[in-house]
Amino acid sequence: MKFIISLVLFLSVSCTQAQAYTHEFTEAELQEMVSSIMPMTRTKFFVTMTLSEPRLNLLEETNEIGLGANIKASALGTYSGSGSSYITGSLAYNQEQGALYFTNAKLVELNLNKVSDKQQNDIRKLLQSVVGTILESRPIYVLDDADLKQKLAKATLESVEVKDKKLIITLSAF
Repeated sequence: MKFIISLVLFLSVSCTQAQAYTHEFTEAELQEMVSSIMPMTRTKFFVTMTLSEPRLNLLEETNEIGLGANIKASALGTYSGSGSSYITGSLAYNQEQGALYFTNAKLVELNLNKVSDKQQNDIRKLLQSVVGTILESRPIYVLDDADLKQKLAKATLESVEVKDKKLIITLSAF
């Protein structure tokens, strides 16, 4: 009898460990998701920033997401300008919400029209803190509770990987 109970427990643990949910997103699918949440405007520490018209690409070599966007920025009421920006970051999974968020945002490039180089450097420093809050404020993807596999997979994130121009997310139910 102990053998049968042990065998049942072993088989059930083995089966549940094999239940992983993997979802692949192409750049085009991610581009559509990010476009749907833009434009985004945030104000933090007297800095206002609006991102619009995103251009997304997957960076396989660093396992990150690159995001080019038009930007309008003003800081401390003295600096203001518009132009383009390029931001890199990664994805984080919020288990409770079953949602993926853009995190670890780093402002890599900033080109503002009609703003001196010195002002751009000052604005870049101020904007770096705003970039994170603006992109982390809305999920890029939320698991669908109507899909049983996705609902079961809400438990834990196993991995997020950029491979072959796709973002591959693996979630485990257990």
